[in-house]
Amino acid sequence: MEESYKKESMETDVKVKSLVKAVQVLECFTEEKPSLGISEMAGMLGYNKTTIYNIVATFASLGYLVQDPVTQKYSLGLKLLHFGYIINSRITLSAALEPYLQKIADATRETVYLGIPYESRVLYLDTKTPGAAFQRPILGEKAPMYCTGLGKCLLAFRTDRDFSDIPDPLPAYTVNTITGKAELLKELDGIRQRGYAVDNMEHEFGISCVAVPLFGQAKEVIGAVSVSGPSLRFTEESMPKIYRMMADILAEVQYIY
Repeated sequence: MEESYKKESMETDVKVKSLVKAVQVLECFTEEKPSLGISEMAGMLGYNKTTIYNIVATFASLGYLVQDPVTQKYSLGLKLLHFGYIINSRITLSAALEPYLQKIADATRETVYLGIPYESRVLYLDTKTPGAAFQRPILGEKAPMYCTGLGKCLLAFRTDRDFSDIPDPLPAYTVNTITGKAELLKELDGIRQRGYAVDNMEHEFGISCVAVPLFGQAKEVIGAVSVSGPSLRFTEESMPKIYRMMADILAEVQYIY
């Protein structure tokens, strides 16, 4: 009775009732019931089989559900691991690095960002400002890889070095954006040699940054940290100094990665 009331209440409070039904289908799967048929889900939720089939078929086409060819039952697809990866990265990586990100912000007197790769973009996890000032929420924001310091680090140090998925030319955000693939690959070589990436007003005019990669135990790049601020403060002389400050502070926590 209580379950039925909650279901009815949830459906009346939300704006997209069809989305509620779709989420409820995913919530049918548990450790005790990892595989389910259309009839089972329809019975559990009280919806007709056609409705359940349409939802399940859509999830299956997107990779969120998979069907066993023998039993014809469905189970959760591996694509859902993307969300688990993001959540786990947020909980572990961001939590572990939080005090060190603040240290970098205080040492450089600039804004610090933490990002991880997500599909073809950078996903921002955290940000810190000098003196633990007000932090604007950034979790979940995304940016292109090829024109940000964080993203160029992720590209430069990724294990497979397969850049066939990078289009040519690339869209320009400012006059400084690297739009040619050959020029970008040359830039990535330079990043690997010096150990850090630079964003010279390539994504946003007037803003520059220095970024360093974060590596996992298997030596794969799992994220990056950047120091960002007004381009006038990021000169050829100051950028190597910022990099050294970042490297010294992050060296204290290399064992966490």
